Amino acid sequence: MLAVKIQIEKGSLKEAAHILRAIPRAMPRVMRRAINRTVDMAATDLKRRVGVEISAKKSEIAKGISKKKASYSNLSGSVGAKYYRPGLLAFPGTRPMKHGVRYRISKKSGRKTIEHGFITRMDSGHRGVFVRKGPDRLPIRETRGPSVWRVITDTAGLLKAVTVTAGEKLNKHINDQIGVELRRWAKR
Repeated sequence: MLAVKIQIEKGSLKEAAHILRAIPRAMPRVMRRAINRTVDMAATDLKRRVGVEISAKKSEIAKGISKKKASYSNLSGSVGAKYYRPGLLAFPGTRPMKHGVRYRISKKSGRKTIEHGFITRMDSGHRGVFVRKGPDRLPIRETRGPSVWRVITDTAGLLKAVTVTAGEKLNKHINDQIGVELRRWAKR
């Protein structure tokens, strides 16, 4: 699994601990909330950047992105990409033609055609683009687009851009959560 890793500078952690030293158990609360907000933001950013490369629906791209949030016992979080391949019906413009199915995966490339492909609904209710494996009617297999993991690894600079943005946002979220804790403490 591909993952975004962000490091916090020790100096900023010491500074935050120094500011919150009078408030009991404030540091773990601040860090957990800041990490979780950053994880959510990084997943959204990753989904948006993958959406620029391929034209799949955002909900299908989101199925290929995993999040691991922080807890009080484990103050770490991660955003990763799974090897999930959306079906061709997740891409807009996929339509049946007289002798196959026409589709377009990338916004930057042209349309392609699968000769003898067809769109159908299975007994389970799943709808997709299928092709026959041989000359007989059965078996059939579903055709799918590229995996989210593949799009991320093949696109130069995408993962680095998400990591840099998430690192900047983490520091901002830590400062915001310190302010939240101080305001809550002042109301007591």
